[in-house]
Amino acid sequence: MDRHTSPGNHSVHAHPVSHGKRRRSTGRWRRLILWEWIIVIGLLSGLVITILAISRGPDPKRQADALVEMMKSAAAGRPLGDPLFDTYPSVTGSGREVLVVMSKIPPKVCVLASWELYRLGTVTVNNVTPQRVSAAKMVELCNAEETATLFWSPRPAE
Repeated sequence: MDRHTSPGNHSVHAHPVSHGKRRRSTGRWRRLILWEWIIVIGLLSGLVITILAISRGPDPKRQADALVEMMKSAAAGRPLGDPLFDTYPSVTGSGREVLVVMSKIPPKVCVLASWELYRLGTVTVNNVTPQRVSAAKMVELCNAEETATLFWSPRPAE
């Protein structure tokens, strides 16, 4: 009888192929799992970096609020804090004819601040006073140049 064909005889060569496949398959699965973890960690790292980059950038809403407060203080003749956008507002006139001018304002901050200042008086953006004030018009005027210049004349106190 042949060693390989006998039913009761277990040869050394009876199962080597299946053991080999199992080992290779396990190795493949381990490499696949390793690559999946590397991809997941890479994606999470990218997400963390993106969130940190976004959170550290300037907040246009906060800057617009600070700009409005600075222009109101300048119009009232109160002391000003630190400069915004490396500049201070200039004030001309007095009493009922006060004009406050601020330059070098980023477009997003200009749009937000101009809306607030419009509620408190007359606003001119980049030497244009809009006849009808709308969000679209303010965006257009504030984005006309790289930075904007705001002119604001407060309403007289009643």
